[in-house]
Amino acid sequence: MSVTQLKSNLIAAAESESDLLAVLKSDAGLYEKTEACRKLAVVGGKSAVEPLIALLGDEKLSHMARYGLETNPDSSVDKSLVEALGALKGKQLMGVIASLGVRRDANAVEALAGFLKDADSEIVQTAARSLGRIGGLAAIEALKGALEGSTGASRIAICEGLLRCAETAGAKGDNRTAKGVYDSLREVEAPHQVRAGALLGAIHSRKKNGMKVLLEALHGDDFAMAAAAARAAQELQGEDVSKALAEELPKLSADKQVLVAQTLGDRGDKAGLGGLLALARSGDRSARLAAIRAIPQLGDPAAVDALKELTKDSDGVISRSAQRSINALTGVADEDSSDTGSEG
Repeated sequence: MSVTQLKSNLIAAAESESDLLAVLKSDAGLYEKTEACRKLAVVGGKSAVEPLIALLGDEKLSHMARYGLETNPDSSVDKSLVEALGALKGKQLMGVIASLGVRRDANAVEALAGFLKDADSEIVQTAARSLGRIGGLAAIEALKGALEGSTGASRIAICEGLLRCAETAGAKGDNRTAKGVYDSLREVEAPHQVRAGALLGAIHSRKKNGMKVLLEALHGDDFAMAAAAARAAQELQGEDVSKALAEELPKLSADKQVLVAQTLGDRGDKAGLGGLLALARSGDRSARLAAIRAIPQLGDPAAVDALKELTKDSDGVISRSAQRSINALTGVADEDSSDTGSEG
């Protein structure tokens, strides 16, 4: 049996913490020590902390050492990871910052906050995301403080960290904190995905009162935010939501009427039928078509008579679309599905 085979057999047989630590302290190869770290993630306790911490600066074993530490139940892990921050650089430093986020160590917030102004954007991003995973008021304040003056990828990561903090607060029932974070992010200069996420959170964190924020976004100048509001509407429960959306239809521009008509169709709530029928009868052609095509999704046979009137419309695209919606409601197969809504 070769030396390599012998070492492989030894690591395969090593299952106890003491055996695995012996492998780490030996002259075993990279594979054997990697496997020891992996197994210590399952069986490691207090005795494993110091040997694994000692490997954090090792370019080849740092990742697996952190893997072994992240699930270790001993409380000394968190303090040891924080203490290791000052001795590491580059990818090894980012790895430990990430591990503190995985462990959600609230006592690490102050140390992590210090990296939010680091010259290395990747360090800033990692710290921001870890603070987001940890959550809490201290993390929120640190992230808010770093947001001012931030740019590029670092700014996005800080916003993401704040969004995660808000999600955590909301999940714990602290809607006041969640709303505060969401509302602040709605006002900052940030990519639309950040503001959209903040809008969704602002709506959901307000529960029944979220419709006011949703409708404000629908009437706003930013179509991306209107689209985000429409997505939020699909997730809200209750006929009152569909009724409110239907009542807003005549007050909206054509592009937003299309958006809301599609949303009402996706909701499948009969409370939206009146508004869709009214829109189907007159107005911008694209909006009328969106309404006609949404109506069958509500599954209400009461719409058939109104749709029959629309089959007599002078606009051939409208009349054929109305017939298709009748067919969909009555279970009749379409013979022609070529209309695209682009005809003159």
